Amino acid sequence: MRGALSFSSGVAASPNRCDQRAAVPWLGGFNLLPYRQRNARLARRRCMRDWAVAACVGAAGVLLVAGWQSFAAARLDARRAAVEQALTPLAAPLAEHAKLSRAEQAQREAAGRAASLARPLAHLRDLLDALSFEPGERIVLRQFRQREYETELLATSSGHIASAEWLKRLGAIHGVQGAEMRDLRRPTGKGGASAEPAIGGPVEFDARLRWGEPPLQVKHASRAARKGGAR
Repeated sequence: MRGALSFSSGVAASPNRCDQRAAVPWLGGFNLLPYRQRNARLARRRCMRDWAVAACVGAAGVLLVAGWQSFAAARLDARRAAVEQALTPLAAPLAEHAKLSRAEQAQREAAGRAASLARPLAHLRDLLDALSFEPGERIVLRQFRQREYETELLATSSGHIASAEWLKRLGAIHGVQGAEMRDLRRPTGKGGASAEPAIGGPVEFDARLRWGEPPLQVKHASRAARKGGAR
């Protein structure tokens, strides 16, 4: 604590005078605890010293990390340069291997496209082979349409049973996944077909052979062609 000593002389003052003296601020005195200022200065110096040491340690850490990163980057660059130098003689064989791989891939894709395009021809060949062994006195094939995934047939037979047996034999051809008869009617003498269902005697019918399940877009295109196409 700080205190002040002051001395005054004279008789005791009156109460009014004491009040006036108490209202005047005291401006004199001296410090009784001078060591506190010294301690405050020492504490400020100690804090500044600690801050300086912390800043130096942080800067040293940053420099250490930066140096280690530079050293690691230099080592990686040296390794990469050594690997590139070792692979330089292999550049030509690797380029040739990549070229051959691309050529082989293109050849496989071309073979797949050729097989896909040739599949309908193979189906047609199998169908013609089977039709060549069919007797012509009971079934007469008038026309057919070959597509990639199906074959449409228009034929005349001596009866319903002969039509069913003929269609069953065609359904056993290699690659056929389904055979169905879509329309069965009695032929007319004028070359047209009667709308009445056939019960007995010669009949004319439409049949369809399925060679696989086409994609959705092919189905839509086939339906549109079937509605507006000509046989």
